[in-house]
Amino acid sequence: MKKEATISVILNIEYIKLKICFISTDFPPTLGGVASHAHELAKAMVKLGHEVHVLTSLVHGSEPVEMMDGIFVHRVKILWQKPFYTWGMAKHIKKLIKDNSIDLIHVHGMRPLEATKGLNIPIVFTNHTSGFLKRLEKPSILQGRLKTRLQHVSLVLAPSYELCDATAKIGYTGPVYFVSNGVDTNKFSAKELKNINKEKTFILARRLVEKNGVVVFAEALTKIQSPNFKVLIAGVGSEQQAMQEIFKKARIENKVKFIGAVKNSDMSALYKQADYSVLPSFYEATSITGLESMASGLPLIGTNVGGIPYLIEDGVTGFLVPSHDANALAEIMDKVLSFDNQKYIQLSLASSERAKSKFDWTVIAKQTETYYKQIL
Repeated sequence: MKKEATISVILNIEYIKLKICFISTDFPPTLGGVASHAHELAKAMVKLGHEVHVLTSLVHGSEPVEMMDGIFVHRVKILWQKPFYTWGMAKHIKKLIKDNSIDLIHVHGMRPLEATKGLNIPIVFTNHTSGFLKRLEKPSILQGRLKTRLQHVSLVLAPSYELCDATAKIGYTGPVYFVSNGVDTNKFSAKELKNINKEKTFILARRLVEKNGVVVFAEALTKIQSPNFKVLIAGVGSEQQAMQEIFKKARIENKVKFIGAVKNSDMSALYKQADYSVLPSFYEATSITGLESMASGLPLIGTNVGGIPYLIEDGVTGFLVPSHDANALAEIMDKVLSFDNQKYIQLSLASSERAKSKFDWTVIAKQTETYYKQIL
């Protein structure tokens, strides 16, 4: 009898439409990978029929409560310093749960996690950050209270197998699953392949910081033998000056255009100006920039770290290289510059098709929904 009742409950769960609360420090109009992930996953969950609320920080010019793409967005003004942040966020979370009968909380990023302790509903945590991996490189005594922070969490999701392994390594014993970042394949669609230029454009679309390998990328550009290339760099950061000095010394600054920070709404048009997208990262989850590039028909050249190998089918949709290796990166870039139009078209079509079949946000949301229902 007990077995039959259990089966009945499982079958009924398949038809539950959930009330989900996402908690994220970053959410549009704020830019960044976590903000984009939370927004796109929330939109996809709404399309699956769930009611989604987002609790996030109040930013200049935004309303305290608004409807965005079918999502109820609650923005709160809160002190950033801990423990005041945790106390204030916990108060807002409890009120939102009570007022909206929330079934499940999904936390994006480490900072809000402590504020979800002591709640009588399941807590899901998506471990986005490569900073988590950096902590594990330190002596165990300096790694912080990572295990303690996760003890109350029902389920951990991570967009790279490295982050999954790191979560288990700190002693978390609950379920941990890999779930990729996703991409809106309607917004980012493959470019036309009618007029293919001999001179190819590489795009680097990311923050210009050390962990993204941007200085190695700059050094690689100075080693390319073919003259038939130019470069678009969309992003800002602390390494920009070092990159500019490398280009100036090598006298290739005329081949490189720094565009600065670009709104995500403008990125689709920018990808269509490029031919290849480069991910020279030292740490990386399943890169949102990489996914947007793929959906736009750009083959990827990426380092063999984190979630990047999951994106690239080496030699079919792009190419993998070792991290921290400017020579290897330059060699592959020279190789793709030698391809004829037919080879480029094959790579481009394979890249966009892989994005549609494996990484569209609808696919990712259904995977996530499956894990939600396991803990309910």
